[in-house]
Amino acid sequence: MGVTIPKFSNPFSGTVTGNNVKKLLEEKKKERAKIYGFIGMEVYDLYRQGKVNMEELEVHFEKMQALEKEIADLEAERQEAKNKGANVCSCGQKLTPENRFCPGCGKPVDNGMITCTCGNLIKKDLKFCSFCGKNLQELAGQEEEPAEYRECICGAKVPEGQFMCMECGRKIED
Repeated sequence: MGVTIPKFSNPFSGTVTGNNVKKLLEEKKKERAKIYGFIGMEVYDLYRQGKVNMEELEVHFEKMQALEKEIADLEAERQEAKNKGANVCSCGQKLTPENRFCPGCGKPVDNGMITCTCGNLIKKDLKFCSFCGKNLQELAGQEEEPAEYRECICGAKVPEGQFMCMECGRKIED
């Protein structure tokens, strides 16, 4: 009991019914916006090359240049931040994601990962180990150290009877 829309002819898909008119209209509007974008890019490129001078568009051209400068500055800032931070040790040595210790000074690298009691490397912020299902909250809550432990060469305390260091993954020799 709605309004009946007459059928329109579309050379691409044959006959269009009232139900498809809205969709076809949206597609055509998107296509038009895309073409406007291409025209704008071409005109702007011509302006930058000095081949076009349109005073009525000068304000928009100036805004575009300012925007391009801001984008270039932000990209440079992002690249600079990427080159700093987690991939450089405090001693200045460049680190890779695989490094567990700094190759320059030997300091353990805090990469946001811990080693579960099952020996797998997992993210610190997880609640459960994705390999063995161990509750990592309980693991973190165990502050009581066993009466007997050995010290690994990385400085971690390893419970007696455990065959590998849960911090660095080294095999503990007897």
